[in-house]
Amino acid sequence: MTLAEALNWAVPVLKKSCERPLFEAELLLSHHLGKDRLYLHTHENDLMDDIEAFKALVWRREAEEPYEYIVGEVSFYDIYLQITPGVLIPRPETELLIDKVSEVIKKEGIRQIIEIGIGSGAISIVLARKFPTLEIVATDISDDALHLAQKNIDRYGVSDRITLVKTNLMDKVEMPAEMVVSNPPYIAADFKLERNVSEYEPHTALFGGEVGDELLRNIIDDTYLRGIKWLACEMGYDQREPIQKFTNKIGIELIEFYQDFAGYDRGFVLKI
Repeated sequence: MTLAEALNWAVPVLKKSCERPLFEAELLLSHHLGKDRLYLHTHENDLMDDIEAFKALVWRREAEEPYEYIVGEVSFYDIYLQITPGVLIPRPETELLIDKVSEVIKKEGIRQIIEIGIGSGAISIVLARKFPTLEIVATDISDDALHLAQKNIDRYGVSDRITLVKTNLMDKVEMPAEMVVSNPPYIAADFKLERNVSEYEPHTALFGGEVGDELLRNIIDDTYLRGIKWLACEMGYDQREPIQKFTNKIGIELIEFYQDFAGYDRGFVLKI
């Protein structure tokens, strides 16, 4: 089977699970060969090696397994991160959270940050690369996440400035900090997710409780009680009103909501 024939076989297999089946077939074949997509078109008559291994990748995608888990890597901000099943795949929307946090760091000269729920390491690694004097303590309750985050931290040479702690929220964190950042679970328990998310990504990193904003409230409360001045969090599109009411109730000085690429409320930055 040639490369062209392999793509011709893969496209109809992927039509039901992918909006762009040809594009994803090319990505999978490029990954299988260790080549870029241009190579596929300049060598379309070359014979395939290990066609069964390529077909196995296609069948996994046909079953709606996320592409990132299949290839073991995800593009985020200006870096590539290793990603494995059991750890949440970073989304483009979280890049907006980093931009908001960066604005505060620059304006306030912040040097110490706590990240709650580090996952793959995306937020902490990007921030550590952007701000060479920043010290970060990052927490998670998942061994899988902490193990993967450490690999990504080591890959980008920032292990001297990011310390990992296995704990719930900030329970075991002793470092004084000027800011907390988090992309916590914030989906309501009864919300129906698409199959590629619900069947493959970790539910502990997705669902925030019965209503969905329970963990967000806990993070706000903990940050407030610790006297940490700044907090930035991602949130659900329908959580602006309850979060605003909660912050008003406990006397938060300033809260700014921001929107995602589609114009939906997606996060907030608050000053205590």
